[in-house]
Amino acid sequence: MRDLIVDPLEDRGGVLHIGGVSALELADRYGTPLYIIDENRIRANYRRLEDAFRRRYANTRVHYAVKANTNLAVLSILRQEGAGADCSCPAEIDFARRAGFPSAEILYTGAYPSHEEIAFACDAGVMINLDSEARLGEVAARNPKPLMSFRVNPGPGKGKHGLVFAGPDAKFGLPADRVIEAFLRARALGFERFGIHMMTGSCVLDPAYFPEVTARLLEIAGAVAARVGIGFEFVDIGGGFGVPYEPGEQPLPVDRVAADVVAAFVDGCDRLSLGHPRLVLEPGRYLVADAGVLLTRVQGVKRGDKTFVGVDAGMNTLLRPALYGAYHPVLAADRLREPPADPVTVVGPVCENTDILARDRALPPVQEGDVLAVLNAGAYGFAMSSQYNNRPRAAEVLVLGGTHEIVREREGVADLVHRQRVPGRLLR
Repeated sequence: MRDLIVDPLEDRGGVLHIGGVSALELADRYGTPLYIIDENRIRANYRRLEDAFRRRYANTRVHYAVKANTNLAVLSILRQEGAGADCSCPAEIDFARRAGFPSAEILYTGAYPSHEEIAFACDAGVMINLDSEARLGEVAARNPKPLMSFRVNPGPGKGKHGLVFAGPDAKFGLPADRVIEAFLRARALGFERFGIHMMTGSCVLDPAYFPEVTARLLEIAGAVAARVGIGFEFVDIGGGFGVPYEPGEQPLPVDRVAADVVAAFVDGCDRLSLGHPRLVLEPGRYLVADAGVLLTRVQGVKRGDKTFVGVDAGMNTLLRPALYGAYHPVLAADRLREPPADPVTVVGPVCENTDILARDRALPPVQEGDVLAVLNAGAYGFAMSSQYNNRPRAAEVLVLGGTHEIVREREGVADLVHRQRVPGRLLR
């Protein structure tokens, strides 16, 4: 357990503190389930990644993958740090603009976007990165000669829990043999500024993968530049930078990754006469995962063939364990120095037997009223939560150096029926 108590977590007298604030105080003050977000950790993660790349290639730009955590406070923190925004739908474009991102610093990449989504992105004046040629004519008609980028499927991808976004089974991006034709058509429609993009997988901890896939994208970019006669303002290698969740996993060596990626990038640009385009990264999980903790209160302990610890957070609150079988470390927030007992399975209140947050975990003996902390919950935690089983979604609190404030109010029952309408004939 001691190995899990790393920044922004602290053990103060056996009680978990997050960003200098007691987890018990937060649970009592705001209720549970409750997401805690540590501001300093987000800033530190961003600066570590950006510095590793910019020291080696000054023309690097980090675009935060908004879908990982859409809280406006999180977006505002990263905008203050100098990030751009990577958006996958119109709502995310709206969130980014509300958080103060200039339209010119927002890149929109939609998968199979509708006519309405393309219209929204064009009207918003953001950079558009198309997943196929299908909407190219619409973009050209709405925004004459803006920058145009295509998402490329460069071949085999890699990712944890099946989160692989490239290769023959991936729905994303233009196959390599159709990329040149797409750029030829874009040029014929009058586009004069270009980018090229890929996103091949999520939560990758193998440092050798990133320079390998970067080199693969550059080969495609070089072929396009030579055949179509264009240059690229940016080459976007996507994200996928992993964080350790499971025991034995090691943090991604970001300095090594940056050094190897930049070496592959510069070599490819020089060899293929691509000049010095902007190198764009799209991290999401790496920036926010370990800045988030989910607090949940024990509602009961049931002993039988297995011991089940029932809590008030379920698959509606944190979907990843039920959806992917994902592992999140779990701590008993007020029993950090107590020895573990027999393994327990932590389950939620949803009427599904897949509503499991953690299987066979060696926790100290816990009882009703205790607070558990589910770690690494800052990415795809609240963002994937739902109102399933008619349970309102959790609140979110931002902590900073011993202070705390609400940044998303807890939903209530009224939120579940807010947009429902009963026909008058049914009220009689």
